[in-house]
Amino acid sequence: MLAEGLDKQPLPFIASEVVKNNYNCVRFTFSIHMFTRYANLTIEESFDRLNLTKAKAGVIKNNPFVLKMTVPQAYEAVVNALGAFGLMVDADNHMSDPIWCCSNDDENGFPNDPRFDPDEWIEGLGLVAQLFKGKTQVISIGLRNEPRGKNQNATLWFDQYIMKAAARVHQANPDVLVVASGLNFATDLTYFKDHSLISNFDNKLIFEGHSYSWGGQGNPWVDGSVNKACADKIGSLNNNLGFVTDGDNAVPLFFSEFGVDRKQMPAHDDRFLSCFSTWAAEKDLDWGLWAFQGSYYYRQNLTNMEEYFGVLEIDWNRVKNPKVERRLGLLKQKLLAPESKAPLSYIMYHPQSGACVGKGNGKIRAGNCKGSARWTHNGVEGPLELKGTGLCLEATGDGLPPVLTPDCSQNTWEQISASKLHLASKDRNGEYQCLHLEPPFAGNIVTKKCICVGDDPTCKDNPTSQWFKLVGTNVEN
Repeated sequence: MLAEGLDKQPLPFIASEVVKNNYNCVRFTFSIHMFTRYANLTIEESFDRLNLTKAKAGVIKNNPFVLKMTVPQAYEAVVNALGAFGLMVDADNHMSDPIWCCSNDDENGFPNDPRFDPDEWIEGLGLVAQLFKGKTQVISIGLRNEPRGKNQNATLWFDQYIMKAAARVHQANPDVLVVASGLNFATDLTYFKDHSLISNFDNKLIFEGHSYSWGGQGNPWVDGSVNKACADKIGSLNNNLGFVTDGDNAVPLFFSEFGVDRKQMPAHDDRFLSCFSTWAAEKDLDWGLWAFQGSYYYRQNLTNMEEYFGVLEIDWNRVKNPKVERRLGLLKQKLLAPESKAPLSYIMYHPQSGACVGKGNGKIRAGNCKGSARWTHNGVEGPLELKGTGLCLEATGDGLPPVLTPDCSQNTWEQISASKLHLASKDRNGEYQCLHLEPPFAGNIVTKKCICVGDDPTCKDNPTSQWFKLVGTNVEN
């Protein structure tokens, strides 16, 4: 019941690492019982109950000030420290019990499950909302993480429980956003295809969604066509979650969880991340990454358990996988500004490397997405012009680098394949050539025969070196 990592590093160092890695907000989880049942328990007592002697010694060394604090006081102290570094906080109710989340049988999945008392839940949310009233770094309160299990019911959840819980939070603290999760582990908001919110609480209520490489049958990222797996994933995201941001009754969507195993980076996570990043960039979503922590004091009966999905190493002293951080670079930029009067142009984004395409040393190269080049295109099939130059991209042959030419009329490009992530142009023989960037992603782009762009579901070659997304933006570089 204490923010992770305080046994490994001083709290200011941890907060500074969040900022250093270009994150601006922390989704900071809590359990209801921290505020309703353990409000008078000190951190020292909490650690002693579990015999966490080594972790306690680490806390004494690095953050001794929290030891005599009560559980709620320590939670507030961390919120204050994050705010001091200019970070926003989404105070997120993960569970009722202070245990690892989540499974279908943890008895915390849906109101009136054995360990999920709805009245106590709403009481706890009210206490948290009141605690942070006037603390401007707390910009939102998440009502409940990933409702799930055999008892879940859309009408009860969205029309009854969410309305009651949001009302309590909004009454106690009308300044914060109120975050409501979809069903089935935060993957399903389809109830709102046929229903509307009863109240949006003065435009404070927003939805959240989650996605990972798993879900569905088998392992489509490895066992079948990767382009089809990506198309299916994006189709599912749009159909089950993304649709809420469209139409007359649009509601904001905070994509509060996605992540990958950064320690081992298995193929399914690697390919999922490339696919998901193109969708998140195109929608310019606000998002939360699972996870920042490098370790846990105590998780599922293990002490000092490493978080393979964590940004930080187990000792919290350095980034676990810098390549993943580079791949997220474009997603950390604001790409669509509602107040902008600028016309839409495109960033050419290579999600496998996190690079963006522009001109360097007289060649077409992939490089840093900060200040990246802008391109113009009709969004379907047509010339691809380097904005403001009058020069268009031309494929010169298999294995050769593309060039810029003033002859735009003869060079058309389109996004092909099931994933719509292959940027292709036909050569003189009428065969598609696709942009291609090989590991170690040194920046030199060529065109090559397109990988698995047809309808063959058995084509299992990895096409991600050829995934380039034209990401729309109205923000000037």
